Amino acid sequence: MAVEQLFVSVIVILVAARVLGEVFQRIKQPPLVGELLAGVIIGPSILGIVLPTPDLQVLSDLAVFFLMFLTGLEMKLQEVKKAGLSAIVISVIAFFTPLLSGYFTSLYFGLTDIQSLFMGLLLSITAVPVSAIVLMQFGILNTRLGNTVMTAAIINDIMSLIVLSILLQIHSSDGGGGLNTGALVSSGFLITIFLGGIFAFDFLARKTIHWLPGIFEPLFKNLRTKEAAFGILLITTIAVSLIAQNIGLHFVIGTFFAGLIVFKELIGKQNFDRVFDIISAITFGFFAPIFFALIGIEFAASTLINAIPLFLVLLGIAMATKIGGGFLGARLVKFSNDTSLAIGFLMNGRGMVELVIASIGFAAGIIDQTLFSIAIAVGFVTTVIAPITSRPFVGKAKAAGSAAVVVDEYDTQGKEHKS
Repeated sequence: MAVEQLFVSVIVILVAARVLGEVFQRIKQPPLVGELLAGVIIGPSILGIVLPTPDLQVLSDLAVFFLMFLTGLEMKLQEVKKAGLSAIVISVIAFFTPLLSGYFTSLYFGLTDIQSLFMGLLLSITAVPVSAIVLMQFGILNTRLGNTVMTAAIINDIMSLIVLSILLQIHSSDGGGGLNTGALVSSGFLITIFLGGIFAFDFLARKTIHWLPGIFEPLFKNLRTKEAAFGILLITTIAVSLIAQNIGLHFVIGTFFAGLIVFKELIGKQNFDRVFDIISAITFGFFAPIFFALIGIEFAASTLINAIPLFLVLLGIAMATKIGGGFLGARLVKFSNDTSLAIGFLMNGRGMVELVIASIGFAAGIIDQTLFSIAIAVGFVTTVIAPITSRPFVGKAKAAGSAAVVVDEYDTQGKEHKS
């Protein structure tokens, strides 16, 4: 009976998520917004058709695994070099301004140190998938502005996962109360070792790139098992995730970085494209709609109503500091006013990564139901308004003839050509 109920719940979730995801896609909004709204509608907050269960939580954990693996596969460390100092400056300012503002604001509202840092972290995120969708819709993905926003978002997400791993370490070490210096040092040491190993592998792989495909490609071709490359990479990713979990980090940290160090030249373009297509189909065809809908199902409107002042303040800070930080960083690296405003508003969408990190913090007990609902609401609102608010400034930059929004006019020296 439990299995039948699970399948019924999955069908209801998928149908609702797919329908609303398609609706939002057609009105040029990220599908995840519709999928999230679907969960709110069919969940306890409105209709109560589907309720959270342990079986659905297992599906949610699997979804997190595939979402973060795919996110890692889509990101490339080499992209940081292409955008140069511009993206790094924008990313650092647009990350730490919301982080610190959210931290001190949350402390003022009576949250603990660890809860305040976690809420600040959620405000500091810029979602790479949301940014990519918006930039593609505007036709400026392959411009200096698009490259800068995407690279800044990538750096933001990497920093957010590092901060997440530190907070999880601190929480597990001292029970989630105040900050503990010993726990912080221990966390930093473990993260340094893990990341050091990841980057060392990436460095060695790229140094030997001229002969690695000659080893891997024939290996994959000679394997008779269908989609052997997918299975091998999946096993490797699970192994890296378990290593991260066993040294005290969250498994999602290992999953993300395992995807990050897999690049086309390592296993051959054909194998990489085939594996990427499979993972993308599994993720966006099944797991992503379920995950975002489950986030909506777990959303408790009643707890949000009881914390409206905190929600409104954090939403205002999230928007003001992310937009302001992005604008300030862009002006410091000599973008024009209109282009800088466009960058600030484009950096404001949080989307998938914030929802994943919020669900991890909720499951770990760092934040309670009320803070979790606030995080979902902030992510929902900022994801919806990011493309709406950025469109006018992108249009002004185009109308002004800014070279930053001209396709293939990206200057790797980090200077905007004036028309």
